[in-house]
Amino acid sequence: MNNYKHKSLSKLIAAILAGSSALSVMAVANAAEQSQVKSDPKLAQTQTQQETQVEKDATGAQAEDEDGLEVIEVSGMRFSQLKALDRKKNGGTMMDSLVAEDIGQFPDKNVAEALQRIPGVQLSRDFGEGDSVSIRGVEPGLLKVEVNNVSALGFGGSRGVDFRDMASELIKALDVIKGSEARLTEGGIGGTIQVETRKPNEFKENFLALSAEGQYNDLIDNVSPKVNFTGVYKFNDRLGVLVNATASDKSTMIHALRNTEWNRYADYDQTAEKTSVHPDYANVTDAGECLSAEDPTACEQQWWDFSPVTPRYGIWGRDEKRLSANATLQYQLTDNLSGHVGYTYNTRDKQALDLNIDLGVGSVLRTNPDSVVVDELHNVRYFETTLAGISNRTLNFAWDQTTTLLDAGFVYANDAWRIEGLVSESTSDQDIDSRDTHATTEGIAGVKVTLDDRGAPEWDYSDGYFVNPEDPTDTSDRFNINDPASYRNRVRYKYAPHEDQAKEIMAKLDITYIPDSDFLSTLKAGYRSSSLKVENADFSYNIIRDVGSTYNSEVWTLQDNINVLSGRTFESRELFSGYDLGVNTVGTYWAVNTEPFIEVMKYISQENLSRADLDVINGNYDQVVNTDAFYFQANFEHELASMRLWGNLGLRYVKTEIGANGDVRERVFVDQTDTFGNILVDQFGIDLAGIEDPDHPQAFVGRKTVIEDYSNSLPSINLNLGLIPDELVLYVGAAKVMAHPNTGDLNVNATCNIYLTRRSQLEDEPRNNCSAGNPALKPYMANQWEVALNWYPTEESIVAGSYFVKDINSWIIDANTRYDVDFFGDGRLWDVRQKINGSGVTNKGLELQASTTFTFLPDPFSNLGGAVNFTHMQSEDVGLFNALTGEELSFPSMSENAYNLTAYYEDEHWSARIAYNYRDEYLARAQDRSGNPVYVDAGGYLDAKLIYTFDNGLKIYIDGRNLTGEVKSENAGPGRLSDLQWSGREYSVGFSYKM
Repeated sequence: MNNYKHKSLSKLIAAILAGSSALSVMAVANAAEQSQVKSDPKLAQTQTQQETQVEKDATGAQAEDEDGLEVIEVSGMRFSQLKALDRKKNGGTMMDSLVAEDIGQFPDKNVAEALQRIPGVQLSRDFGEGDSVSIRGVEPGLLKVEVNNVSALGFGGSRGVDFRDMASELIKALDVIKGSEARLTEGGIGGTIQVETRKPNEFKENFLALSAEGQYNDLIDNVSPKVNFTGVYKFNDRLGVLVNATASDKSTMIHALRNTEWNRYADYDQTAEKTSVHPDYANVTDAGECLSAEDPTACEQQWWDFSPVTPRYGIWGRDEKRLSANATLQYQLTDNLSGHVGYTYNTRDKQALDLNIDLGVGSVLRTNPDSVVVDELHNVRYFETTLAGISNRTLNFAWDQTTTLLDAGFVYANDAWRIEGLVSESTSDQDIDSRDTHATTEGIAGVKVTLDDRGAPEWDYSDGYFVNPEDPTDTSDRFNINDPASYRNRVRYKYAPHEDQAKEIMAKLDITYIPDSDFLSTLKAGYRSSSLKVENADFSYNIIRDVGSTYNSEVWTLQDNINVLSGRTFESRELFSGYDLGVNTVGTYWAVNTEPFIEVMKYISQENLSRADLDVINGNYDQVVNTDAFYFQANFEHELASMRLWGNLGLRYVKTEIGANGDVRERVFVDQTDTFGNILVDQFGIDLAGIEDPDHPQAFVGRKTVIEDYSNSLPSINLNLGLIPDELVLYVGAAKVMAHPNTGDLNVNATCNIYLTRRSQLEDEPRNNCSAGNPALKPYMANQWEVALNWYPTEESIVAGSYFVKDINSWIIDANTRYDVDFFGDGRLWDVRQKINGSGVTNKGLELQASTTFTFLPDPFSNLGGAVNFTHMQSEDVGLFNALTGEELSFPSMSENAYNLTAYYEDEHWSARIAYNYRDEYLARAQDRSGNPVYVDAGGYLDAKLIYTFDNGLKIYIDGRNLTGEVKSENAGPGRLSDLQWSGREYSVGFSYKM
């Protein structure tokens, strides 16, 4: 990849130089003119909130209006709602916003959990915390996330952003832009999330805020501390510096009950009713008729019943040291010219400990068929094992994630022009130092498994025993889950580190001009160039000891296994402590203790390899994605039948070049020949199958680079009509939007087979083929339109409804075979199995929202406020199908219905807030390894917060999250629980103080 030049870097430099030249010229002109006009009111009216230079301090400090009169700004929840509605009104397209109620006082613990309050936004959770969001049913990887107009990066080749990396204390405002404008950076099929942090010159004077809290989780039973510092120092009226840092020692945990997957092994209930319908054999009504079918097994499986594959318990813990920090220097050089430099650093250093105890019953031979009980939905509800396997597994790993963002920019504005320049570097780095230790055993009979109506398994080991091959009736050799002597087959240590890095360098220049026109309010044009590089690497080595196998001329015995485990286990926590699971568990058990286990395995094997000793294994990749974008946008305003009409029309052009470098293996197969060179044939005279010739000149093992490119034009239009001035607005918008593929899907890693046999030359069979990534993937593309009616009965209230359609005419689907592809760009043609672009899916939906403060009511009811929103969505022509039944599936990550309810009370000293978030079931994966689609069950989460504010600026508060004790659960169909995770309830007590 070193040969592949970042061609856009020269363009980046040119853009920076152009911006600097423009800055110099404008500064000279400004000095000559000495303009006293800081901004034109006409421009200010049409600019979005992201474009304003200065916003009043929201701390409740005193300020002066244009007449010199003292003004007291409102702070708190009411202020947040007022400012959020202002941002929505001033937005150039369809958007909703959240504003911090005070410095460092965002209402939720992280950005993702705050975003879930916005209509059309649906939250996904991990370890009880919100980690990612979808917008209008579109998955997280197809959203554009920017921090102060700079791209935020994901991990592991994904474009999805984990919002747990952003502490909410850093945030001033969040904008969720669901429509589109030409000025917006491409990348958001679902929408764009813009995160805005505070700038020092928003403050009139020096400022200091401190906060601290203790977080208590009733599952973990310990307190996690968290502290925040926000400081602003004003050197003078023009120069200021802001530092904001949040640090925490955060512990999270899940207790999990799983079946892993559900598969079909036999027709246990012997009923005439089918379990599922295979589209090719839908007309077969009797299983006996399947004997004459083209695929008898596929036909017969229509009557086979669903059985759990691996019932298991898990206790997964994360101890994290988190730090989110931001520093910004802002300088107002002249009345017209300002600049800034900012740096944001987020890190999560995690120590992870995952305990798992598994019961392997994924085979017809592992279950006693006479014991099986099946329900009316053809799901197994009871069975006893015959030859089951059991694994006691502990994963212990350090998992470090770091993101950084460095940006510098300037803004020049006079009475007709506004010029903005920005350069930035964003990075994301992830390192997972994974250590997997486990002990296994086989041949366990007599374990009783009962599954309730949900499919939740309950195990009874009390009658479990080792099968005696010489006497099947002998049940005396009992299995004990906590006895090292019961793990009789294997002990293993697997070391599998992983690392990935991403870096994006970006430069942009935006120019706004106010023409002398009664129709055009502003003209905008701009250029953005970026270069994104992504790399990853995996390492691995194993120490395995199987009882009965020979190592270094010595047979590994059962006693050797016992010796490794004895004294190297520890007692786990009690499973599902504080939660009524509905079925019994093993309570606690003795799990493999990683450190002493690894130590003895290294001693026995005489292998003491460190990470530095390991080579990168095949399959790593690196990519460079260079993007150049130009746009032009015209904002306009006109009076139509005495009603104000305003909006914008624009076009964005994007050109993308991809350089993908990865591991390639080309295997050459030749005819089998005798010593005289004659091709060998079978008894029917047919050539024998070819054999690999690793020394053939066409054979290749190494790395290759493939370069691809594409370009796209993205038009957009947004129209607003003021049916009632400043109160009732009709909005219509339409746009073409795009999102680049995940970099992990663009890899060139390939295993290819070249056939030089006589049969392949004469019959074109078998054909040269590859299994590979796909650097030639085109972007996700969608045409979208929306109509909305927004009513603002007061400045703090809204009642709104919108209907939207998103036609995704290009999106990436799972691996399929393309024929006669010049994959390496060298003229050779291959049949390549890889991810490809599909088309046809349409998302449509309805959003409703209402919020208000009840200031028109008498005290104390005038201090009440609330908000409610509801989203209904549907998808059509998704192109994903149930692999078992052929039925079309819904769009991944999309819940059909979702809603939020929020109520609050706020007076001079007390404020209270309660919020409930609900979303319907949604598709998590189109299929697991058994072919079942996997859904996340519907769930609702209740959070609350109570604050008391003293007159001296001190606040104390208490809050609670997941007060109703919701769990995250997944299913593979009705009554087929795949995974149930309990993460506990969390409570916090804290204070904040500002001066």
